[in-house]
Amino acid sequence: MSLLPQIRNQLGRLSLLGSRYIIHSTPRPLLTTSLVAGRIHHPIKGCYRHMVSSSSSPAVKATTTTTSGVPLPTYQQLQILALRSSIPMIGFGFMDNIVMITAGEAIDSTFGVAFGLSTMAAAGLGQCCSDVVGVTSGGIVDAAVSRLRLPHHGLGPKQLDLRVSRLCSTLGACLGVFCGCLLGMSILLFMDTDRAERARKAKELQSIFETIMSDRQKNFHAERTTLFMLDEEKKELWSRVATGTSEIIKLPATQGIAGACVTTGELINIPDVYKDSRFDQSVDDSTGFVTKSILAVPIKSEEGEILGVIEVCNKKNADGSLGEFGDCDEKVLKMLATHVSCFITIVHG
Repeated sequence: MSLLPQIRNQLGRLSLLGSRYIIHSTPRPLLTTSLVAGRIHHPIKGCYRHMVSSSSSPAVKATTTTTSGVPLPTYQQLQILALRSSIPMIGFGFMDNIVMITAGEAIDSTFGVAFGLSTMAAAGLGQCCSDVVGVTSGGIVDAAVSRLRLPHHGLGPKQLDLRVSRLCSTLGACLGVFCGCLLGMSILLFMDTDRAERARKAKELQSIFETIMSDRQKNFHAERTTLFMLDEEKKELWSRVATGTSEIIKLPATQGIAGACVTTGELINIPDVYKDSRFDQSVDDSTGFVTKSILAVPIKSEEGEILGVIEVCNKKNADGSLGEFGDCDEKVLKMLATHVSCFITIVHG
């Protein structure tokens, strides 16, 4: 009978304890089972935090450790970990794209044009250069980042090996290298990305010039023959195919006699260009050539689209004196423009 009061006291204590706490088992094997007032799931840390009410006993504490006893990182520690992982990758991504684009463009406009390499091959060689620079200059980026005095996360080796820590570190590095690559692409704003393509087309057109126009120049008895191509996107006429020069000549699509020929789509024959307001003297100033007379005819596709202009300059008479282009010259030049149009169509597919 003396045990009855003790049993009643124990039942009363258990009833009071049951009203304040919930005994439950954690569904995740990595977390310890504890006596707590409730639990919430942290969406970023991917774990359960056990919360204790303010009126709980000091003997019952919240647990934020795994079954192996490793403390889980706090939200602030994970933020710092992601930041420290992303900053170096910004530098690597920036440097990687800067070197790859610069080297690829240089290779494309030189070796690519000379040896017929494709743009993709030049880009691959540029990436090789970028990888070599990345390996040799990795210490420079690390040294620069160390001077930033970034906050330290204070995590130990075992905490850094946790799944949530590795995930935040990887996400931070991916975001950093993505932003760095975007910043590295800003160099494209200051580059002439069409230079290699123009040079490649000029080399292809050079064969047309050498096989057709060089002989025709003798038939015309002219000092210079120039083949201008029209760039529709930039509204620009450009040429590297001119007798007596190896430089690329560029001018607006509406400038000079060639521009007037493109605008009107008609043949132009001028005996004295310096008496014509449409003539642009800047081309003579840049090339050192003195133009007297010009015969220009547009190059048209089968659909009537303007592809370029052929200019023949400075007609010479049989005695070597300067003369004027006649009707026969106009007919021959029109026929030549038709042949060049066919070749250009074949070259550009």
